[in-house]
Order: sequence, then structure tokens, then C-alpha cells
Amino acid sequence: MTRCGFSLLILTMLAAGCADGDRGEQTSQSASIGSDSSDDGSVEESSDDSAEQGDTTGESDSVDTSSSDGADESTEGTTGATCEQAQFAIQLEPLPPNVMLVLDKSRSMSNVWDHDNDPATPDISRWHSLHNVVADLTTQFADTIQFGSILFPSADAWLDEPTNDFSCLVNDAPEVAVGPMNSAAILASIPAAEDFSISGGTPASAGVGVAVEHLLSLPSDAPRAVLLLTDGAANCNPDEAPEDTLFVYDGQVPTIVAEAFADHAIPTYVIGINILDELGTKPAVNPYEALTEVAQSGGAPSNGADAFYNSFNEIELAEALQAVAMKIECTVSLPEEPQYPDLAAVTVDGQGWDQVADCAAGDGWAYTNPVGPFNAIELCGGACDALQGGGTVEVEYGCPE
Repeated sequence: MTRCGFSLLILTMLAAGCADGDRGEQTSQSASIGSDSSDDGSVEESSDDSAEQGDTTGESDSVDTSSSDGADESTEGTTGATCEQAQFAIQLEPLPPNVMLVLDKSRSMSNVWDHDNDPATPDISRWHSLHNVVADLTTQFADTIQFGSILFPSADAWLDEPTNDFSCLVNDAPEVAVGPMNSAAILASIPAAEDFSISGGTPASAGVGVAVEHLLSLPSDAPRAVLLLTDGAANCNPDEAPEDTLFVYDGQVPTIVAEAFADHAIPTYVIGINILDELGTKPAVNPYEALTEVAQSGGAPSNGADAFYNSFNEIELAEALQAVAMKIECTVSLPEEPQYPDLAAVTVDGQGWDQVADCAAGDGWAYTNPVGPFNAIELCGGACDALQGGGTVEVEYGCPE
């Protein structure tokens, strides 16, 4: 499949303070994000509609911290509330998303399945399929997404019941830190596709926790996300007795992903592998219900019938990862939260798009966290297509009239 590579670019521009004053004018701040810039690094700035009426002065690449009226940054009108935005220097830099792959290496991943939905071909293991789709994902999106990875449990883990000294091992840091062109490094850090000796429990809370901690160490101006690929619910809670730890559900995962999303705008996408809606044994919980809670808590549920991206063969698994990667590509970090989120305006390649509740509602754009923080938006449908086709995104911060 041939794809057009592109980089997300953020332009931070001088923000004009605005207020419900006597003139009743509307001023705004613009942040441009796109796939192309001029060869000399210059950026074409857009002006507000009010400029046509002579209400605003031109903007330049230099920062002028004083107001043209001699007022300070916060201007309060005589008839209404203050509308203000901090001032920025113009800055243009590529911002590919940073994504951590959290990969299930538990014993059950060695179970075989009909990977190609063809009973005439030999079955392969779930792990073999995971290896295949990770190879495809990190190669196909190498130009546009920076990947890192962590295994849960680690490569050194193995089931040693009932003591479970080695069943739940997870490294303190990612096997591969997030970075560009990491496909070869990630594949080298995980067991081979044909390896049937993979073993261990499902310490998902530890794996996700390490992934989130690593993403928090990276700059927050680029989109960040967790991709959790698993074939079951979490166990290995260290607070449980060793002989019980594999049988008791570890309910910490929803809390970890909820905090990452609410506090840091880091969503967690949950990709299930052969998840059945029935009671399991290790742990003794319904894995479908458990992963549904994780997906809903992580802020990035699927738009389909299930809250998470469930798959019952390698074809569906690859399609799920493709859909998630394209959503992440169309996530845009904002340099500053708009003071009035409902007054933000978004254009892609000069075409305006309406705000929608979420991408399931159709073409347009939505905040990744509808209740805040409003520090990132997702482009939906046609708006996403336009960006991936080489378009430029402009986000304009408006103030009340």
C-alpha cells in the first residue's frame, strides 16, 4: 500500500487579548499545523476577518509583548468578562505522534487460531499474528509515527506457579524507547514470530504504567498515545498472595489509563485478541467486560459495537491497528488550550469544518477530551483525509463578541 508521508507542524503565533469591550470586535489566536512548509522555513500567516475592517494590526515573526493600545496582555472590557490568551513567539517544528506499544506476551498468546479465516490453511499462534501486525504497523507508519514498545510480562518471564516469582516480571523501562524508524529495534526486542515458548501472566497494569511514565518524559507538544494489545484481562496484582495473583483480576488498569487521559491527554487504545464475553479463569473475570472498562476509561473507545477493538483473526487485528494509527495521525496537539473552546474554528487546507461531538458523528473535528483539558483535537472523516493528503490545519481561537 502506497502512502503519502507527512509531518504535523505547529506554528505558535502572537495571541491577541480580547474582551467584550465597547467596540464589540472579535479577535483571535491562530495555530497552524500542516504537512508542508516553504523551502526557506517561512510560514504564511492568516489574518482575522476583522482585519478587513481595520480592527487589527498585522502580525510579524517577532514578538511584541506590548499591546497596540498600550494595555497589558489581559484586556478587560467595560461590559463583559475578560477574554485573554498568552502571547507566543512564532515557532515551526515537526511533531510526529509518540506511541507506546504495550504487547501481551502471556502464556495464552501461544494458543493457535485461524489467523486468515481460512480453514484450509494451517493455524498459527496469536503471538505469531501479533508479531506480523506489529511489523506491518511500524513499517507502514514509520514516516509519520514514532513508536516505542514494552512487553508484559518481560522476555525473561515464565510461569513458575505457585510461587510466581517470575510469572509477572515487567521491565522498569521500555524495551524500546519511543523514537523514529524503530521497526527493526522493536522486532529485535520481542520473541520471534514462531516462538511457542512465550510464557507468563498478564501484568497489564505494570506494562501500561511503564508506557505512560515513558510518554510523560517526552515533550507534551506532540500527540502521545498508548496502544494496548492483549488477549485477556489483567492479573499479577502484587498486593495479592503469590499463589492467588494469577487468578485475581487486577483492577488498577482502568484507573491508570483514566488518569493518563484526564491529567495528560494521553489516550489508551485497547486492541483485543480473541476476547470472549464469558467468565475466564486466569483471572476469574469476564475479559470482555474488563477490557470494555479499560477502553472507556482510557478516552479512546472504538466507534463500533464494542468499546475496544476486538479481533478474531489476524486480518481483523491488522485492520484494527490500521484504524487506530490513522486516528492517531489525525490527532493534533494545541500549543495552548483555548479560553473559549466552543469558539475555536478549524480549517484544513482552507476548508472550514464543523465541531462534532465525536468522530462517530461524521466529518469535522472534536476535542480528544470533550470535558477538558482542551489541548488536542481529532480530525474526523473528510477533515482527516484532507490532512493525510497533504493539507494544512489552522486552528483559530475566538473570543465572544
